[in-house]
Amino acid sequence: MTGVLYPTLNKLNISSFSRQLALYLIYILPITPSSHSLSSSKSSITMGYTFQPDRKAYDGMRVTSLHRYAIKGLSADSMSSVKLNERDGTFEDDRRFALLYDTSGDAFDGEDPSWLHKENFLCAFTAPELLANLDTEYRVETTDDDNGCDANNARRVLTIWDRKLGRSSSPLLGPIDLACSLGREKTAQYFTNLCGRKVQCVVANFNNDKSSASRLSNVHSHQFGNTSSGVKNNNGDTRTIHIINENTVRQFSEAIYGKESDSKYLTSTRFRPNIIVDNLEPWAEFDLIGKVIEAIPGKSKYDTQDTTPLRFRIVSRTVRCAGVGVDPLHPELGILDIPNLLSKHFPQHGPYLGVYAILE
Repeated sequence: MTGVLYPTLNKLNISSFSRQLALYLIYILPITPSSHSLSSSKSSITMGYTFQPDRKAYDGMRVTSLHRYAIKGLSADSMSSVKLNERDGTFEDDRRFALLYDTSGDAFDGEDPSWLHKENFLCAFTAPELLANLDTEYRVETTDDDNGCDANNARRVLTIWDRKLGRSSSPLLGPIDLACSLGREKTAQYFTNLCGRKVQCVVANFNNDKSSASRLSNVHSHQFGNTSSGVKNNNGDTRTIHIINENTVRQFSEAIYGKESDSKYLTSTRFRPNIIVDNLEPWAEFDLIGKVIEAIPGKSKYDTQDTTPLRFRIVSRTVRCAGVGVDPLHPELGILDIPNLLSKHFPQHGPYLGVYAILE
């Protein structure tokens, strides 16, 4: 079974049911809106947060962009499509790799990984200004090499540029294959030199089959996420999907800079989302906690097979931290204390912006 989500064609319905899907696809394509209806019901899940917007308008909500962060703390890859399999708990390779401080090495077991707080990593939380200077690209390339580093016969290629010089300049690092231990070692050495503190480039769950003991597993089962929401709400699974409401960010931006400011504004990507949605009232995403969002597939010339709805269960709000204090796309804005500004301008919500979801 497959499902296809077109951001300007498909509607996101709110429901309290779920079903396991074997395979589905998400596409970002410029298509005109459809007229799918809205279904809504209360969830049986009891949540502590009970924000209720005065007027619920979910039927126009749509996905506008998709993003992946292969290495925790580095910049995103904007994606035109995301393929999700039955065993996937998040986007392919999202936060699959991390730069672990060597002093925290004993806290991480690649064979039996557990969630670790972001203070243990070189990431946007611990070095926001430093990492904002880097522009990174990550690609998964299929190969025919059965003896390669990856159990899926893939190359997981990282390239890093100086953001100010742009991608026309020579890369600072790469292209380099993170599926191979040598690639991860070179990446660790680069960031050790950059930050002046020894780090390891780590990844979980190697394939332990004797014939391929050093190969990267074909399952991305551990995510170096910023939150323990997945652990708390999904039977210990660390994998989540981060959703940002563009209208919430717009209202927050106007509270800081004013409605008339064209030169200063907050971007949704500053908040490191996997999915950005639009056509939803500001803060209404908080009312979805405990409910299931269904991405209803639409029919278009881009459809290649029968489609099935894709469902996410919204499990928690996203508490913000210093990791989003710097916007790499707008460094001229300087450092903002996002948690304090949220609490100041929207005390009814506190230092929260965005929601976490898990695949149903």
